[in-house]
Amino acid sequence: MAVATIHHLGWTRSYRGVLPEAYLDTISYDACLARWTSALTEGSAVDVFVADAGGRVLGFVAAGPSADPDATAAGEIWDLWVDESARSQGVGGRLLASALDALALRHRAALVWVLAANDRGRAFYAREGAVRDGFSRTTEIAGGQMTDVRYLWDLRARLTGQASKTG
Repeated sequence: MAVATIHHLGWTRSYRGVLPEAYLDTISYDACLARWTSALTEGSAVDVFVADAGGRVLGFVAAGPSADPDATAAGEIWDLWVDESARSQGVGGRLLASALDALALRHRAALVWVLAANDRGRAFYAREGAVRDGFSRTTEIAGGQMTDVRYLWDLRARLTGQASKTG
């Protein structure tokens, strides 16, 4: 399954030299495949949008309700990954816009957690209008720690903006 492949390669290739090798070596394709097979076939509260060209999957985004105790009314971008060959071509921005539009139908705000050391990802979300809210979390992982920082979007104007574009 292409989504599982992009997810697996995203973690295991993009974060080499950033996260401990011992941790990255624990991320298996089979676990990614099981996760996405379950999510896509058993139904869930998470929306998944896929970008493709000529039948080839270029990337995907998964979004749904936030699991953060302080943001239960918000939506959340759970995953956004673009195949290495399709990066810097607008695919991520289009995927993110689709997910934020869908979240705006049910939520007034959306959040995303980004690896603190992921400068490219943090810059991307900032360009796409997200604002860092000061929250961070550190998780113990094999061989070290992983720190994520949280970014937020105010989605209230998103529906108004869509209406003015079409009306």
